[in-house]
Amino acid sequence: PAIPPKNWPPTPFATVRAVVYDCDADHSVSYFQKDGRPHRGTINAPGTLLSPSQVTRLLRALSTPTPRPHRSACYLPHHAFLFADPAGRVVAHSEICFNCSLQRSYPPGLPAHIDFQAVWNLLLELKVPCGDGSQFYRDLFKSTAALRPRP
Repeated sequence: PAIPPKNWPPTPFATVRAVVYDCDADHSVSYFQKDGRPHRGTINAPGTLLSPSQVTRLLRALSTPTPRPHRSACYLPHHAFLFADPAGRVVAHSEICFNCSLQRSYPPGLPAHIDFQAVWNLLLELKVPCGDGSQFYRDLFKSTAALRPRP
């Protein structure tokens, strides 16, 4: 098993939250917009808090490089993990597209191809919605609109 990275994230963090979002609901598929706002397609704001042991498992999964799968390079992420400092400011995050098996970290420093099965299992354990294809997340975003706080 991989050892969690010692230098990622480079800034100390206090909490990690898992978010699910409809990447088609905003002008960008990235979780954070250029002005720093979170994606308006967020379904479970402020996210599901991970326990310390779950954070360790997540970092292990995010730092385990895997062979590049033979899939298309769509990069339509629907899940992100937000690493926040004690004041609640996000200091790093990882966005994951399970459709094309690609991960992007901000700041960079994690492999693009990670232990996706371990991350998927963790999301299921956290009861963060996981589905197949963008339509699942579009439908979920629409069906949960009344439950989300208005900006």
